[in-house]
Amino acid sequence: MSTKYFILTKDPREPVYSNQDNQIVHVNRPLAFLLPEVNLDYYYKNGLFESHLIDWCKQYCKTDGTFLDIGAHTGTYSLCLAPYCHYVMAFEPQRMTYYALCGSVALSNIGNVDCYQVGLGAPDQVGQMPLNIRSHDGGGSSICPLTNDEILGHEMVTVNTLDDFLATCPPPSPIAFIKMDVEYNELNVLKGATQTLKKNGYPTMLLEVNADSDTNKELTAFLETTLNYTMVPIQGCDNMYLAVHQDRR
Repeated sequence: MSTKYFILTKDPREPVYSNQDNQIVHVNRPLAFLLPEVNLDYYYKNGLFESHLIDWCKQYCKTDGTFLDIGAHTGTYSLCLAPYCHYVMAFEPQRMTYYALCGSVALSNIGNVDCYQVGLGAPDQVGQMPLNIRSHDGGGSSICPLTNDEILGHEMVTVNTLDDFLATCPPPSPIAFIKMDVEYNELNVLKGATQTLKKNGYPTMLLEVNADSDTNKELTAFLETTLNYTMVPIQGCDNMYLAVHQDRR
């Protein structure tokens, strides 16, 4: 079944049966993104964040493979790359951001994207953990420690390892490409994904690695020594790296 949606808005102060001030919004373009209003001026002037990088990533997707969007936010990577993949698994733990992600998928009528409200991490992070929220747009939130002056609030989220999650919810096709934007928790996600990476032939990964992270050296060592990946900085994109397994070079 494929259902197309429109948006109906109402005044919450009026009775539900009142139709006097209803507004109908019909989305007439194939892709519809629910985006945080705080960044409206940027989106109006520049379009999607990282739009050129998203377009560049198409070359790593496969029509017979699965794309993992780890830290999907409201789904810009998932929606834009879905036509180039067999299947997309989008992971976003923050509640309202996850709802926007699901809304974007529904409004875009995309049938090959599934969304999961779960954070990914290492085995010792599994369970309920506080998510440190540091922006009003859903970006930058982390289960890793942050300085108090960065934190706007907290939200309890469910964390699992990728290995355990996919053991009970396997994708329908091999994993071909992974994008990871998890705000300082990249190393832990990889520690919980070693079997998944091995099973899928060590797919190419796009990683955001914050320059101020204390774990950068440990992350690089784990990728290069333990997993046999090479980290390649992406020109023109701050803190973005392509991790390519040495067998794929």
